Amino acid sequence: MVMAFKFGTISIFELGQFISSKLKEDGITIQSELTVYVTSEEFKKVDEDLYYRNRKDESQEFIPSDGEIDINFELVKIIVKEK
Repeated sequence: MVMAFKFGTISIFELGQFISSKLKEDGITIQSELTVYVTSEEFKKVDEDLYYRNRKDESQEFIPSDGEIDINFELVKIIVKEK
């Protein structure tokens, strides 16, 4: 059974908040990194989702990221990489 790809802004936010909270609870004070690898097609979906959900200036045109997206949280940086 193939599962639908649902890794987007909301999933990334939930994951980052959870990991940061857990690290803090466990006494970690230095920012860590989590790297998530996705296919080219999935990377484009994540990139566009993050861009359009976070854009403030309606006049800016979408510019694709170049193979890597960094999202910072309190104690974890999530790095999404195109594989």
